[in-house]
Amino acid sequence: MGDSNLKLNQAHSRNQHQFQVRLQQQRDARNRSALESVDRLLVRPDVGPTDLFKSSPAPRREFASVDDLVVGANQHFDELDHIDFAGFRNDKELASQVLKETRQELKKFHPEGQGEAFQRDLRRVLHARYLQGHGVQVQAHLDDAEMSRLRRYVQAQSTGMDVADAVRSLNGALEKGEQAVDKLLLQAEAGLFQERGVQPEVFEQKLAPLGIAGLGALRDFSDSWAVAEGGRFLNQVQGQSLEEMRQNMTQQLLSSHGYLTPGLDSTTALSLLRDRNSEGPRTNATLAEAINAAVAGGEKDYFQLNTLANERILGELGVPVEDLTVSDEALREAYPEIQPGEARAERTRVLRDLVRVLPAPERAAAIEHLGKEEADLISAEELLHKHLGQRIRDYSGYAAGYGQMDAMQRANLLSGLSRLPEEVRAKAFDGSNAGTLNSLEASIESSFGVKVYREAGTAPDGNESYGPFVKDWPVQGLVDLYNALASMAKNGKLPKDLEGVTLSFMAGAPKSPSMTPVELKGGIAPPDTFDRPAASSYTQGLSGFYGECGQDEKGRDGVVLYDDALYGPNSDSAVGATLAESTLIHELGHAIQLGGTPGASKKQRELEDATRMAEWSSLSGWMEPGRVLADGRMGDFEYYYDATVQVDKRQEVATSYGASDPCEDFAEYTPFFYKDPSTAMSLSAEKFLYLNQLVGDHYSQAEIQQVAQQVGLKPEEIEAARTTMREKVSLAPQQAGIIAA
Repeated sequence: MGDSNLKLNQAHSRNQHQFQVRLQQQRDARNRSALESVDRLLVRPDVGPTDLFKSSPAPRREFASVDDLVVGANQHFDELDHIDFAGFRNDKELASQVLKETRQELKKFHPEGQGEAFQRDLRRVLHARYLQGHGVQVQAHLDDAEMSRLRRYVQAQSTGMDVADAVRSLNGALEKGEQAVDKLLLQAEAGLFQERGVQPEVFEQKLAPLGIAGLGALRDFSDSWAVAEGGRFLNQVQGQSLEEMRQNMTQQLLSSHGYLTPGLDSTTALSLLRDRNSEGPRTNATLAEAINAAVAGGEKDYFQLNTLANERILGELGVPVEDLTVSDEALREAYPEIQPGEARAERTRVLRDLVRVLPAPERAAAIEHLGKEEADLISAEELLHKHLGQRIRDYSGYAAGYGQMDAMQRANLLSGLSRLPEEVRAKAFDGSNAGTLNSLEASIESSFGVKVYREAGTAPDGNESYGPFVKDWPVQGLVDLYNALASMAKNGKLPKDLEGVTLSFMAGAPKSPSMTPVELKGGIAPPDTFDRPAASSYTQGLSGFYGECGQDEKGRDGVVLYDDALYGPNSDSAVGATLAESTLIHELGHAIQLGGTPGASKKQRELEDATRMAEWSSLSGWMEPGRVLADGRMGDFEYYYDATVQVDKRQEVATSYGASDPCEDFAEYTPFFYKDPSTAMSLSAEKFLYLNQLVGDHYSQAEIQQVAQQVGLKPEEIEAARTTMREKVSLAPQQAGIIAA
């Protein structure tokens, strides 16, 4: 599918923060077509030097000593970032061949082929080969125990970018003559922290005393929770121990988002931060206000805080929460496996999700139904399940196939159906299920000029690994697709960058080699969080993904909607929009920003990608190491979710998912631009005006002024923002190094 930009299932694990989930799946990224394999580790190579390596020296067939054998496979990679480390780590055939040939070579120095000395040298050479496969310039003074420590360290790095950065630091230290392994590893960590923006004196004085294991655990914590602000919080972190530093960073992060933290223990604070990171801007404002009021009043219990916050959201949605009250005894009887406080938090969250996704008229009808049935918190979901089914029948008969859907999926389907144009809905649901699919496909293709791909079992770009997971579109998916495209179209026309885009549906996804194929012992466990209320209350799909965007070899855009997007709540999306619709707009946002002009040369398309990325980065302040404006590339390596790329204006990023990467910032902003323009404008007038310009003036000047007025911006402030935006954008290519100064 080309280079992927994925929106992942945030609730894939009950107890994981969304970025930890995303990191794990990014570590197992499926599309590795742009990476080069490690294929010259054999001590008796059958191939000569390739363009991948600068062979100085090339591996030799004869070795004068064991030391010679150890260093003989050193190789200089042209670009460490391009190496398929996961593929190398999982290549059992290569490992077996290296072991076989190493035994043969060592018999020259140990004719007996066994014994302690033989085994020691065998371990030494195999450790060396593992390190050399990652680009480490192994030195002859390293014995087997020292190389084992280096190997374990490199093996523990679970992203390719961290491996590359660590190895560069190791090689720099080795080249300068450093021999002590402790100092080599400390230099590697210093490089990784410096890449994230940590000042050398901060690292040396405050962080280095944690030791290698502690440094790695703190770095993982920062990458998972501070994400693109890691450098900022690591430079400010307080505490002597790892646990103190993690607690302090949690408090700082939560405080930076406007939360009161006095009296909250670390687990509660981290759980609130996780919940906050799964919400959109409007909901987060309500959460912070409600939780702060409770904390100021002395409340410290996580589930009670969660309940109060979601009750406030329900109140804003028009739900009379006081009418739904149930006793602890009733909750204990209905849900004996959990405590009443947790059950109340879960039921409140489920109800909130069910009504939040509905557009205003359907939401009012659902609330009225609950009132007529005298619902309480325990019965609300079941009553809504039946009500939602009836409303789906009213719109579509039985053609939508809602019978096996849980309440959340029914709410999603109803939301989509109720917003379809009457003429499209009436035509589509006047016949069989197959006829419905055909009718919706025809309406989408004729209205918007896109290609709805429905050939189950084969991928639109011929990628055989994707083929088995490609399915025909379900009715729900096509309904969401129509609504997404209608939101992005103006006068029936999509932005020119979306012309000819192909849209497919997948259930499940191909597996890829793990970056950590073996269990690493002795690691430091991450801090605990409470289970997210209702995280296990919704159906999950086969893929673990929501959506994906990529381009084929000619630059033509392809967007995939995954099955998981049909089932979940819309917590980080606009009120009234489904998760699938927002996901589709998100992925189509990638297609607008990335991919370049279809049919143009690869070089031109890469230049166009980098330019648009830099333009957007200039508005949020996305910076690569060394304070270079981010353009999505370092050298000729195209990065995606690199923790060393930091953002200055985090408050202007739409969601925490968007704070992971410049292109995700753009894609997460896009649904709010189309579905909730006042929120988009309140985040950043500059971004709003830039995106509006990029998509062909979706909003007229009068509409822009109207949106600005809604968020309290004066006409002169909009004009000032327009001027500033244009200045930043014009300077971006130079500041990113795309064009010469």
